[in-house]
Amino acid sequence: MKNIFKKRLAALIAVIFAVTTMMPAAQAFAAEGDEYLSLGADLSSSEQSTVLELLGVSNINDYNVRYVTNNEEREYLGSYVSSSEIGTRALSSVLIRENGGSDINVETHNIGYCTEGMYKNALATAGVQGADVIVAGPFEISGTAALVGTIKAYEEMTGQPVSDEVIEGSVDELTTTGEIAEEIGDTDAAEGIIAKVKEEMADNPDMTDSEMEESIRDAAEEAGVTISDETIAKIIRMLKNLQSLDIDWGNVQRQSQYILENLKDIFSSGEAQGIFARLIEWIRNLF
Repeated sequence: MKNIFKKRLAALIAVIFAVTTMMPAAQAFAAEGDEYLSLGADLSSSEQSTVLELLGVSNINDYNVRYVTNNEEREYLGSYVSSSEIGTRALSSVLIRENGGSDINVETHNIGYCTEGMYKNALATAGVQGADVIVAGPFEISGTAALVGTIKAYEEMTGQPVSDEVIEGSVDELTTTGEIAEEIGDTDAAEGIIAKVKEEMADNPDMTDSEMEESIRDAAEEAGVTISDETIAKIIRMLKNLQSLDIDWGNVQRQSQYILENLKDIFSSGEAQGIFARLIEWIRNLF
């Protein structure tokens, strides 16, 4: 089970890298409808046809396609993902389209682990907004090629190097969210907890460690889950790292609110469970 989780987490890390490296914090696309496509260099002819169909690309000649090799994957991902998780073939692909709004929409095909909210959380941290993101593989795979392809697209598009700080912050957040999900067995609750804490940080970017801990515990209680002290310490470390980055907290707050709106049933249910548990404890204390 743990190996499966690691492989799926690698997919999540790969795709978030793919999108975050398209643009620095608070930078939007050039114009509504602009699209950027990258493909894994090791796709066979039939696999590429499958991927293009999933991405909704009818004519590849309409795009300036970027092909990514496995060696490039290892060059960019080697510090964050183990060699076995990167694999030996570059297969995953991504299409990113400016949507003219401010929200982030995510759609995946054959990427098994990630949830929309987990993507949105980390993308918002990187300053992404107004983007439709489609990620696809010819079958269920890690998705690492999507990362490298978009790094190259970003550098070609803007002429600017990728920010190591933003990359590390995004990966740190994704890894931490994945660890929460593994511990509590609920990815929706994990993404919601991170979104809720980040929403509060948007109002108070200078949160102290104790304020972060209180926010995390409150969010977990509202979601009806329990997080270990060790994991809470990891979340605080991750949040302190985010504090050091040049983040558009207004964008973070907007995207967090979108995520929480979609997860309101989880939090309302969890909050009710927490109230009920406190009521039972209060009655017990009477005796």
